[in-house]
Amino acid sequence: MIQDEFNYSQDHLEDVYHQTQLNMLNELEGVHDSKPDKEALVISVSLSVIEAVVAFSMIASAGIFVASIIALFPVALLWAIANYHADKVELPEAYDELVEKYHEKVQ
Repeated sequence: MIQDEFNYSQDHLEDVYHQTQLNMLNELEGVHDSKPDKEALVISVSLSVIEAVVAFSMIASAGIFVASIIALFPVALLWAIANYHADKVELPEAYDELVEKYHEKVQ
């Protein structure tokens, strides 16, 4: 009976520890669980489509295939640059901020 009470209290302490760690994790990194803003995504895609249509209409006399490739190249280049910037600049900055937040919590 005493052994059962000891195991219960030990299990309870582990549950409290895990819950505390999960709460801290959600507090620090919960911002990153959110999905991208739909309005920003719609605006980005629509501006890219508008850019491609304008470029296509300017070069349509060169033929549909050539005009399509030429019109889509700047759009693809812009999206590739944005992806590179997100991976190489914004992501390391976010990691540094997380390290600082964890360092503040630990001390």
